[in-house]
Amino acid sequence: MIFMTNFNYTDIEDAHDRIRSNVLKTPLVVSEHINYLTNANVFFKLENLQWTGSFKIRGASNKLTQLNSDEKNRGIVAYSSGNHAQAVAYVSKINNIAATIIMPNNAPFIKINNTKNYGAEVILYDPLTNCRENIAHEISKEKGKTIIRPYDDEDIIAGQGTAGKEIVEDLLNLHISPDIYLCCCGGGGLIAGTSTYLKYQFPDIRCYSVEPEEFNDTQVSLNKKKITPVKEGSQSICDALLAPQPGDITFEINKQTLKEGLSVSDNEVKKTIILLAENLKIIAEPGGAVAATALLNNKIDTNNKTIVVMISGGNIDNELFSNIVKGL
Repeated sequence: MIFMTNFNYTDIEDAHDRIRSNVLKTPLVVSEHINYLTNANVFFKLENLQWTGSFKIRGASNKLTQLNSDEKNRGIVAYSSGNHAQAVAYVSKINNIAATIIMPNNAPFIKINNTKNYGAEVILYDPLTNCRENIAHEISKEKGKTIIRPYDDEDIIAGQGTAGKEIVEDLLNLHISPDIYLCCCGGGGLIAGTSTYLKYQFPDIRCYSVEPEEFNDTQVSLNKKKITPVKEGSQSICDALLAPQPGDITFEINKQTLKEGLSVSDNEVKKTIILLAENLKIIAEPGGAVAATALLNNKIDTNNKTIVVMISGGNIDNELFSNIVKGL
């Protein structure tokens, strides 16, 4: 089946008007040391500072605020390894919507705990033996709850794209035209939305998805020109980016907006998390650091380029962060 979409920058502008009072306008920052290391002019978009610690609240806000009163009364069900879960739980709480969230039993404790603290009912499942989509469909069928998908939904993609609109506004205020955009990619919603807006404003910008090397399904799918899943048994510390394959809608968009896909190793990610902490004074989770990892490990030519790098989230367990710093 071929999925067609008419998604474009106007969907993002509509979403921005809808949710701007519910989200933070996160900063676009520079590091002179990183500019020196890369011989580039680099701007980091700090979505790790967003409410709930990631960009996901943008899409969740755009989707949930458009539900009708009957859908809100019946409640929602979502599935996520953590960042979408927290965002949906948070937005549901402030809108008095009952939320059921399906999470893998190996998700970071901080993400499970925060989701519960936002008032959601959390159902843990074994990702080796169960399918989260099937569980969600059963709950939806039985209780009439609306499914809030993590990425393959145009309302979600438009919400995530508002981060791109903010980037564009900041760059235009600085009279800067970027050459390259690097963004993490799991299911592809964030990069689909943000690259759409960046390409609208800066048609010549080259946009690259960045993934863990064992979960580089978008990179492989772009190369093969068809959706291609990851190999069974693949592993990565980048828990936010473990989608088994690109979304139907997101891939259709990303085929149009992306130059190509890049991938990075877990060890490269760990070193980047430390470098970001030392130089930007921020805490990035592994999935949130992959775009910066590509920048800092020569995955593309950065020489004399103006580059925008997405830092998508900062929800990392203290123990994992401590072990990375210790080199364990």
